[in-house]
Amino acid sequence: MRTQHKALFAALALAMVGCGGGGAEEPSSESSAGGEAAYAGAIASTDVAHGKEVFDNFCGDCHPDGGEDVGPSLIATPHTPAKIRQQIREGGGKMRPFSEQRLAKDDMEAVLAWLASVNAVK
Repeated sequence: MRTQHKALFAALALAMVGCGGGGAEEPSSESSAGGEAAYAGAIASTDVAHGKEVFDNFCGDCHPDGGEDVGPSLIATPHTPAKIRQQIREGGGKMRPFSEQRLAKDDMEAVLAWLASVNAVK
């Protein structure tokens, strides 16, 4: 019976990691100590094409073309660059956080450039 519980636990843990509900992320080099203000600043990229590519690879399954699916529409309710950075790094709700080791800061800034080009960032 204990073996069955261990197998069930392992299967659940694997499923949670695959769906973004479990696995531990490396701590981000960015701090949330100041809340959204800790992520303030102008978008540091103008590479919209690269941003769209990165967005599709990391975000597109839940927000196809910035729209609603598993995650909410980013276009319907634009956010500040700081809020998007905070959401990316800290996650929330169903969204898992993306550490800088997983999504480089330059790539995140390119995503913000693309989001700005489709009016999802105000």
